[in-house]
Amino acid sequence: MGALRSMSKSSYEAKDWHRRILLKPTGFTTRRSKVGRVPTSNPIWSNRPAHRFFDLVLCTETQATTSLIHLKHKGNSMTHLRPPLHRFTSLTRNFIAVAMAVGSSLALHAADLRLLSSFNSTQKPTHAVLERYLANVKTIGAGSVRITVAGPEVVPIFEQLQPVSSGTFDMLYTHPVFHAGNGALALTVDAMAVDPAARRSSGVWDAVDAFYQKKHKLKLVAMMSVSNEGYHLFTKQPLSPAGDLAGRKIRGTPTYFGVIEALGAQPVVLPGSEIYSALQTGVIDGAGWPAAGMVSMRHYEVAKYRLRPTFGAATQPVFVNLDRWNKLDAKVKEVLLEAGRKTELEMPALGDAIQKEEDAELDRRGVQIVQMSPATATKVRKAFIDSIWKLGADCCKDEAVALRAMAVKAGLTQ
Repeated sequence: MGALRSMSKSSYEAKDWHRRILLKPTGFTTRRSKVGRVPTSNPIWSNRPAHRFFDLVLCTETQATTSLIHLKHKGNSMTHLRPPLHRFTSLTRNFIAVAMAVGSSLALHAADLRLLSSFNSTQKPTHAVLERYLANVKTIGAGSVRITVAGPEVVPIFEQLQPVSSGTFDMLYTHPVFHAGNGALALTVDAMAVDPAARRSSGVWDAVDAFYQKKHKLKLVAMMSVSNEGYHLFTKQPLSPAGDLAGRKIRGTPTYFGVIEALGAQPVVLPGSEIYSALQTGVIDGAGWPAAGMVSMRHYEVAKYRLRPTFGAATQPVFVNLDRWNKLDAKVKEVLLEAGRKTELEMPALGDAIQKEEDAELDRRGVQIVQMSPATATKVRKAFIDSIWKLGADCCKDEAVALRAMAVKAGLTQ
């Protein structure tokens, strides 16, 4: 075989920030000559940086199935590469096969996006919303859009807004209460009826989108409800004879404060991951949580009562960093938006099915339902709506007032 002339020396780099290893083709080391570096056959698998001819990125386990490898050319021409003749045919075949595989992979993906999630798979009902959205992205985009997910173990939930706004991550799946102190207009949607079509036709969806683009440099692509059931409280002991929780300590984010206080209890702010141990040790007497989730978090082991009826609408948005969004191909944008529209319509029924399964399992586990009186239930629901809109007014002022008027006109809230 003749000499390969003017072959470029390339390295392959991933935008993945985890790890990479370097893989050299069998039989290649180099020695200096007047015309450049010339391969020799001995030793095989040189590890010296000066001998690097071909770098191949390997991702972590998660990213091996979800991340696209990006190639970056570094220049540095090589001339007169002369591999050992008895190995050239097999080596060339292998090299071309690798190059074709990488090229085919790249051709299949129009976009490779990194999503930061406030929920991991242990929080099944809430994580199921993200799973459905990702499945719809894959189906609608025919695999052209690949999304890598990192959870709260990478960035804590209350710190996730900034790294997505700044572009460290491309997307965010969260609950707005986690960034309430920074301007979280989307949290007010929890006080609206679960009606995806009306949220869009009323202008609510567009108003939330415009707010986040201006305030946080984030583009809204989906605003999905977990189910029709929203939130509930679960406790170690039933309601008092007076039908309240007077004197008890109940875990909750600001979303739950109005309800907890309406029942005479004291709110205690704790991460969801600490609820189990706090109940076990008596730090708290109960907790506010999405209506489905006791099973996946094993809360049934330390709390045996769930209050009904439920209240509110647990709403989970998906955002894209605005700079990243503006650089995406129009077809990719439409995939992300259409997946959002589809998931918004699907989730109420899907979430209700998950809720039904959970309720049956909790019945088997001996977790009793405690029904609030009609008067108490009405008071709780009003307290929830009023407290949510107060949070909105505190964080977003005129935008929240305008959004509430819009939602009231559409019959979505009080």
